[in-house]
Amino acid sequence: MSGKALRLKRLFSKGDGRLVVFPLDHGVTFGPIPGLRQLAGVIGMGVRAGVDAFVLHKGAMAFLETIPPPLPAVLMHLSASTGIGASIRRKVLVGSVEEALCRGADGVSVHINLGGEHEPEMLRDLGSVGAACQRWQVPLLVMIYIRGIHAPSPVPDTAVAHGARVAAELGADVIKIPLPDDVELLAEIANSFPVPVIMAGGSKEPDPRLFLGRVEQALDAGFSGVAVGRNVFQNEKPQCLLRCICSMVPPRMNAQGAWDVWAGELS
Repeated sequence: MSGKALRLKRLFSKGDGRLVVFPLDHGVTFGPIPGLRQLAGVIGMGVRAGVDAFVLHKGAMAFLETIPPPLPAVLMHLSASTGIGASIRRKVLVGSVEEALCRGADGVSVHINLGGEHEPEMLRDLGSVGAACQRWQVPLLVMIYIRGIHAPSPVPDTAVAHGARVAAELGADVIKIPLPDDVELLAEIANSFPVPVIMAGGSKEPDPRLFLGRVEQALDAGFSGVAVGRNVFQNEKPQCLLRCICSMVPPRMNAQGAWDVWAGELS
């Protein structure tokens, strides 16, 4: 078994090929936004709720040192931009695969935006990170979106599928994309690649039941899980909602069943 295969086995620790990722990289981009001002507490909540993996920037990984085992997997995020400057969609590398290994990460993640003037540089960075991941046998999560001055608006499902194809062909071991509207295309995306595809949570959904319905739709189409951040940590009952999601992945419950279990605490 290769080093990457062994690390992926630990990432998908439940052994069912399903994954709940809790990305908490938003602070670099947006600052101390509501729900994420006390990052240590949010990380602890994610551990208690039973997530499979965190996405964290390098400095935030220090919060894990005081949490007793067992710990979820950790993917160190290598991409960054801020909302303060003029290039929020231009993601640049702020770390390396070697540094992630030194800091104890189980894998790395990068964020790529297609459709903007800086797309070539981000593709180049993805290629270099993919090469380093192969050299060091480290899993790579690629978050890929259609965002930029040349991107179509609204973004068609075919463009989302194109993004997934780019990630797969340039070395992703796990692909994170927004959920397309077309159910048939959902299934086609899920079955077209030799790597798992997970659903991006996106902006906060006002009704958590609608979000759980989207998770169920993705899983039914063959997606391997979900990466959810703001829909959880900006909810009034984040741990309860995250437990709902974890109870659906693996598919022990559908959206309604998960909601029924936790409705008392969520209401």
